[in-house]
Amino acid sequence: MTNKNIYNFFLFMSTLTRSLVEVFSVILLYDKGYSINNIFLFLLVMYLSGIVVNYLSLKINYKIVLIISILLYGGSYLYLSIMGNSVFNLILFGIILSISSYSYHAIRHYLALNMVSYDKGKNINIILVVMYIATMISNLVGVVLIDKLSIMGTSMVIIVLSFISIVPILKLDNIKNKKNRLRDVDIGFSKVMFSILEQFKVILMEIQPLYIYLYVKNSMYYVSIFNVIISLASLLFMLFLSKRVKNKYFRYFNLVLGGILIFKLNISNSIVLLFIAFLEGIGIKLYERFSLDNLYNKGDNEPNNYLIVEEMIFFSSKSFIMFVFYMLSLDIKVILYICIIGIVASGFYISN
Repeated sequence: MTNKNIYNFFLFMSTLTRSLVEVFSVILLYDKGYSINNIFLFLLVMYLSGIVVNYLSLKINYKIVLIISILLYGGSYLYLSIMGNSVFNLILFGIILSISSYSYHAIRHYLALNMVSYDKGKNINIILVVMYIATMISNLVGVVLIDKLSIMGTSMVIIVLSFISIVPILKLDNIKNKKNRLRDVDIGFSKVMFSILEQFKVILMEIQPLYIYLYVKNSMYYVSIFNVIISLASLLFMLFLSKRVKNKYFRYFNLVLGGILIFKLNISNSIVLLFIAFLEGIGIKLYERFSLDNLYNKGDNEPNNYLIVEEMIFFSSKSFIMFVFYMLSLDIKVILYICIIGIVASGFYISN
């Protein structure tokens, strides 16, 4: 099995496993009695912790990091299932989940940069197709597991599947990168601006399930179906149309995406919203294709320190944005409007 195939297996299994509960996290916290602003505090804690987690994860042997990440990820949801409603518990859960989630994401990107050749974005579509298929399956299965087994039972399933996902990775020889300094990493202005503005998309996707749950239909099954339709539309687009879309047209597609997202915030009919989900799936995942292309095009930079710098930009930006949202106690709908403006603005920083 080639390194690329090993990585794709790891990506499929780990995405499937982590998407079983992750998309429902904010809803589960809300159902535990936490206010919307408490949930913003939880996200802020996660993002702030992520700055340190990302740096340390890329300085430690990646196999050790993956094992720690798996144990803590399952453990974080075990803790969620038993924790009481307090700010202390919320912060502790946020820190544990941040360590387990963002250490995994750092290593996932690190492995991709080392095991899958960039080749002008040739492999980006394959990576996204694998992720979308895994996400569709996990959204369907995850909500059933939560309903039938509870969070505690689902956490045990996550731990078992997570270990299966990393077995091939653990058998590989350790990856060795040349040593250089963080200050030697060269990232252009446009790339930095896109990386900053892209975080509005990340925040939107984090809180969108809660918005749907509160303002459209009070059902995790409906949120699951909504996400499955997004992933299905994304998959179809990546398979049949993605290669026809050039970078120079991205900003125009991004404007259309902004219009779709704004339209969605003014629709309350649950059936109509599923049709909007299909259109959103095409737009938001097209965005992700350019986002991943932007990240994996590392130029002449060494992967390890390049990722540290990029991820520092990601988490610092997210932390600042979420801090402002938390301090202003803004309505969730207003926050989504602001995020849409950020998403549209980011399209002007994609190079042709």
